[in-house]
Amino acid sequence: MKKNAWNHKRIILTAALLTTVFSLFAQENSPAHIGIIYPLSTHGGKAEEYTNHLSLHAIAGLSGGERGLALYGGAGIIKGDAAGLQAAGLWNQVSGTLHGVQLAGVINLAQQANNGVQLAGVVNRSMGSTRAQLAGVSNIAYDANGLQAAGVGNLSGQVNGIQLAGVFNHATDVHGAQLAGVVNKAKQVTGIQLGVVNIADNSDYAIGLINLVKNGERSIGIETDEDLSTFVNFRSGGRVLYGILGIGFNPQYEQIRYGIQGGIGAKLLNTRNFRLAAEINSITLTDFDGHYFSKNGLRILPAIRIANNVYLYGGPSFNYVNTDNEDGKKLVKFELWDRQRKNDYQALNVGFMGGIQLML
Repeated sequence: MKKNAWNHKRIILTAALLTTVFSLFAQENSPAHIGIIYPLSTHGGKAEEYTNHLSLHAIAGLSGGERGLALYGGAGIIKGDAAGLQAAGLWNQVSGTLHGVQLAGVINLAQQANNGVQLAGVVNRSMGSTRAQLAGVSNIAYDANGLQAAGVGNLSGQVNGIQLAGVFNHATDVHGAQLAGVVNKAKQVTGIQLGVVNIADNSDYAIGLINLVKNGERSIGIETDEDLSTFVNFRSGGRVLYGILGIGFNPQYEQIRYGIQGGIGAKLLNTRNFRLAAEINSITLTDFDGHYFSKNGLRILPAIRIANNVYLYGGPSFNYVNTDNEDGKKLVKFELWDRQRKNDYQALNVGFMGGIQLML
């Protein structure tokens, strides 16, 4: 009897020792975690204490960390760091640092993602730095050290890389590029801004129709060319590049009476009394009833200061012309080449233009 009792005690002590050792080991590193929804899983209510190499959860899972593959039907919450791939149908959250990839149908959240990639159907957010964020709607990060790409907009502090958005980008300082379908906004830009509207304190290479650069230039001008197309325009930009936006008319023909102008210019030489610029310019004349005349080309424009903040400018242009009516064809002078196909007329021509500009 004594021998049997001793054997029973030895078995119990051995089991308790093994359980304690396994528990201590599991709290640091667990091979796998499988469940339905927290706490219905192999780690139960202690799931937050485990760091796993593999996690599979039908609805939602919770863990203290992940070092491999974590898959969730709905949502995954990691209270520590995550490395590898974390994928969920709806929502991923990492309270520590992401060293890997977050993939979610709706939203990804991470405290830090400086060595990670966030891919979401709607929104990505990193409270710290991020390496790459790609979202269907928007990305939010404290710092973006790589790529932010969103269908609608990106928000970040410091950007060392590229912001790419369908509608808008917003950052404090940019070392790289902001590319947006509508608006880019930043304070200091070392690189380029490409959008319809660009806003910055300093941005030498703003490429858009309207560039509101605090330490740049803005001017209003009136100009006419060899076919008497006359435009009032607004030029705005930084130290090197600027945009052109104008409205105008041609007094000669009703079918192509009203016009709009857009373009991009570069300052080649800029002194107090003399300037030299090159512009890629596009104008379209129409009657808003189907007729059109378009002229797209390169202009070389010297300018002389004739009064305080007033410049007189003019120079040659080299253009491609396309029109669908005889009135438009009459506007083409000094053609180098032309071609008529039914109602479509195309030509290359040399022109000239001149105007006066008031610096604001």
